[in-house]
Amino acid sequence: MKKRLIKLLICCIVIPGGLWAFIINFGSNLPQRYEETKGLGIPKPGPREGYEIIYPDMIRTNDRHETASFYYLSEKRQVIYRYDADRYLELQGENCEGLIWYHDQAKNIHTRINKVFFTHDRLPKFDYYNPGKDYIGIPTDDMSAVPFSIDGGKTFYVGEVTSFAAKPSEQVERFIGVDDSPLTLEFSDSDIKKGLGYFKNKITISGNTGYFILKNDVLFGDTVFLQMFKYPQQTFHSLSGVIDTKKNIDLYLKGKNMSEIQQFGSYWEIYYNSAYIERITGARNIKLEPYQGWDKIRCEIGAEK
Repeated sequence: MKKRLIKLLICCIVIPGGLWAFIINFGSNLPQRYEETKGLGIPKPGPREGYEIIYPDMIRTNDRHETASFYYLSEKRQVIYRYDADRYLELQGENCEGLIWYHDQAKNIHTRINKVFFTHDRLPKFDYYNPGKDYIGIPTDDMSAVPFSIDGGKTFYVGEVTSFAAKPSEQVERFIGVDDSPLTLEFSDSDIKKGLGYFKNKITISGNTGYFILKNDVLFGDTVFLQMFKYPQQTFHSLSGVIDTKKNIDLYLKGKNMSEIQQFGSYWEIYYNSAYIERITGARNIKLEPYQGWDKIRCEIGAEK
């Protein structure tokens, strides 16, 4: 009797329930259903005279479909920073929100940085200097992105500050973007596929980079632009994590602190090179004179024209 009741339970409840769950799950993934629902959450703004529609932020919803937040970008602009008589930054938009233009009148360079949308609270509040001519770095106040150029403002890419290095903007004394000579450094490499095993390799590091100067730390831009990428990469690390060179390397060789050291990537050894560390520590003492630029980015709500 007991076995019959169990069989009846399975036939009447378990099997139909499992079949129903399969049908619902299978049906929700049919291509027809995806085509029907795709795009329903995407806003469709209408044209507005004197404004350009841009999509600064992409948002992926729980149903795997992309929606986008849009913004009406005004044609109005205001100068928010000057490097010298010929080079300056303009913010296109209203209420100190929009996209930044880099201008070099002498070289006829006029580049809009479309990759980062600046709001009033994302414009850096800390002191900002960029005596470099080839390297131009424009950090956000929250360190979420650092648009940078290595060709004098013709092309901009987006660098990032690692999560373990990022600090509140109140702790940043100043940001400095500089041109400097390259360094050629050694690091341990391996090529198992070719049977080379581990060997010493060399890499040339560009000296053109930016530095966040903090009271007790320096965040330095990793200027190893790897050839495996289609465009230059730059990541800002904390000096406090690599300053004790010999101690950390000894711990690494003994199998300790390995994860902390390797968080810098395959080329972690370059951050322990004395010449490289000396350059980074020296960033705090960079002399800005003669420097014709402003000391801060300035933006006044309602001043755009």
